[in-house]
Amino acid sequence: MKKVLFPLLVSALMASVASAQTAVKVTLATGDAIGSLRNQMGEHLKAEVEKNKALNITVNHVQGPILGSAAQIMDQVVEGSVQLFGNDLAWGVPYDPDYQPLSFGFTFRDTDQMMKYFGSPVFKATVEKVAASSNLRMLSPVPLASRMFFSVKPLNTAADFKGLKVRAPGLEMFVESYKAYGASPTTVAWNEIFLGLKTKLVEAAHGPVTDVIANKWHLVAPYITKTNDMFAANAWYVNEAFWKKLDNSQRDGIQKAIDATNQWGMAQAISKEKEIIALMVSEGATYSDSFKDRDILRGQAIEALKKFEKSGKWSRGLVASIDAIK
Repeated sequence: MKKVLFPLLVSALMASVASAQTAVKVTLATGDAIGSLRNQMGEHLKAEVEKNKALNITVNHVQGPILGSAAQIMDQVVEGSVQLFGNDLAWGVPYDPDYQPLSFGFTFRDTDQMMKYFGSPVFKATVEKVAASSNLRMLSPVPLASRMFFSVKPLNTAADFKGLKVRAPGLEMFVESYKAYGASPTTVAWNEIFLGLKTKLVEAAHGPVTDVIANKWHLVAPYITKTNDMFAANAWYVNEAFWKKLDNSQRDGIQKAIDATNQWGMAQAISKEKEIIALMVSEGATYSDSFKDRDILRGQAIEALKKFEKSGKWSRGLVASIDAIK
């Protein structure tokens, strides 16, 4: 009889603990247009978290750019009105100089090298340093796709980048990368790029096709050029004070939901890229993945990268530690 009762008592106790777990409401933002891959990843994450009833967590996914620009949402994460934000790795740059090379052109050879770096002790140490100093923790960055140039005129050679008015986010490393290519960067908010291209305020913009399709850049900048210079990576930013207040099972549950969402997002990015390019071409765009002067642009970028490190822009030896990853 005792052998029968003991498992029942344990089950009852576990159920009691789960029901007593503090209910948590999470405000999640992704910032990009509804229908974009990042927006869909936000919806996927919400579903992954909420299907685990034991976590006792509900997620309010604020869709689209209604909370402001990515930089403004980052501020909201730091102060705590938004607890979780999924957006580009580059938005971590203002919070620590050692995040800077990750957003510079040609820092990484490919996405495999990038992913290995995210798992390295050097990168993890930076994450912990920022969490302690800025109340902002970066969770599970993941490369999704190569950024591509969408331009109003063809980009066939390195010379075509000379003086090219390229849209840049308000992030120094993007600006300096485009300058290293010979271009003239102009800061434009993400949700204003279509108009900027249409009015020729800028002549080119840079992004992964899975994000761009919802914004229709290709209709006003029909020349798509794949240079493999930067790889779009999504990161999940969480308010550190909020993260610490969660119990271990809730943190573990959210982390598992993020991991599942990242896997889904990577698969979507791979499967959708060709499909989206084909759609853009059918709507009048021209696509090229054979940019012949990649080595020239890369040489210019690496030279600029080395100069920044020598000037003390970030920790000495950081670029070498990244380059050493095979």
